[in-house]
Amino acid sequence: MKKLLICLLAMCLLIPFMVACDGDESGDSSATAGSTDFSMTTPEFQFDEKRTINVLCHGWGTGSASILGYTGEIIYAEENPSAVDEAKKKTVDYIESTYNCEIVGKIINPAEESIPEIVKTQVTSGLHNYDICFDSLGRASTLALEGYILDLNTISTIDLTAPWWDKNAVEDLSISDKVFFTCGDINNYDDQGTWCILFNKDLKNTLGIEEDFYQLVKDDQWTFEKLVEICKESGATFDSSGDGVLDEMDTWAFGTETYNIYVHLVAAGQKIAQKDEYDLPYLTLSEETEATYTILGDVLEFYNDEQTVMVANSPKYESKYPAPQNVWEATVHKSFIEGRELFYMCGLINVASFRQMENEFGILPMPKYYDTQDRYYHTVSRDNASVMFLPITLPESELEDIGTVISALGEYSMHVVTPAYYDVQLKYRDSRDDESGEMLDIIFDSRTFDLGCAYGWGGIMGEYMKLDTNVASRFESVLGKAESELQQMLDSIDFQ
Repeated sequence: MKKLLICLLAMCLLIPFMVACDGDESGDSSATAGSTDFSMTTPEFQFDEKRTINVLCHGWGTGSASILGYTGEIIYAEENPSAVDEAKKKTVDYIESTYNCEIVGKIINPAEESIPEIVKTQVTSGLHNYDICFDSLGRASTLALEGYILDLNTISTIDLTAPWWDKNAVEDLSISDKVFFTCGDINNYDDQGTWCILFNKDLKNTLGIEEDFYQLVKDDQWTFEKLVEICKESGATFDSSGDGVLDEMDTWAFGTETYNIYVHLVAAGQKIAQKDEYDLPYLTLSEETEATYTILGDVLEFYNDEQTVMVANSPKYESKYPAPQNVWEATVHKSFIEGRELFYMCGLINVASFRQMENEFGILPMPKYYDTQDRYYHTVSRDNASVMFLPITLPESELEDIGTVISALGEYSMHVVTPAYYDVQLKYRDSRDDESGEMLDIIFDSRTFDLGCAYGWGGIMGEYMKLDTNVASRFESVLGKAESELQQMLDSIDFQ
């Protein structure tokens, strides 16, 4: 859907943006917020009395130096607005005037509040404080498990097959045709939470690496094996500080974190949970283990190579930078921004913080594990990507009307907000070459969502994020509990 938008809107977006780049960074909203020359297909009505629609958002990036620019979903920054903020304002203004409503948003500080707790309190108290919520996969899943949020398919005015919803998210996150949380054009922090690999072009040239990384991707030769080969043979990891100790102050071939062990598994086309013909999830390891163990074994061998790879939250660095210090910002993020890291595996949330970086960098998809794969695979962060859900205390008499407004927000955002975010801010401003834009097309077109990651039954998700190479024994110790919790969920929410 996003790729189609690019084809249709590229000409009208690119030229005015290039003009706007000479001025203020926020740009001219008329040049960057997308065209409004389209016809809305959503049925129109108006609330008899002006209705306040309350939006609740998790505060991603609060206090962070590496996650910048998040201003909420639907809601927007009014001071020093970006092109995306201008597009969101245009969308909200249209919805408010069309449906006789006022959209009011709140971004919580996660150090002080929790959306799951806010929603639980709202439901158990019989209150109706918030209509639309945005939080992570991991936190939304806890609310689904405990019955605090609605099955979106029960609201007839929300058509999840419409093009403004992410088709892959809807299909992958459904259970027995129930969809409790999903994403689409109504939110864009799911895009920010999508994982990729960045590379330092200047360091690549300094090291004399002649291979064209972009061409490797286009030729379907960008594989995990090729990544490891480049990292090991390039000589990119060395004691650049000259103190005789290889640490976060030196130069590295690859910067990463333990969550990315799981991301490599997804890049191989694997998941923690698959689904059967009845749209019910089952644990992959319950049916087949060889592929998972093989992939994890190769990834762990690479990640435990301390002469090549810096793992941000490894014991070595966690002890050196204990909370409340940010171990990621003190290690892999700092190294990349200072030009001391060839590859950095991270979410697109980090790209904005590299705008002032002296070195040129590019964006690459996650490498395939098998060279025979027919496509690349990407995932979103369990904790740093947004999904939308609705508390069950929405007044039943207003469900269809709220659904209509949500659909209109999605449709209008598809035409206005997504082009501003994707084509202008992300592709042409945050990245520094046209080929990175092509890579983003590949990344977004190949996203996949994993119920096993979202729900993490029995703590199984944690086993995919450990540097311990005793893979079989670790998973055998938690598999029974994970299977039991999965079955309890299916029984308790009556998915059968």
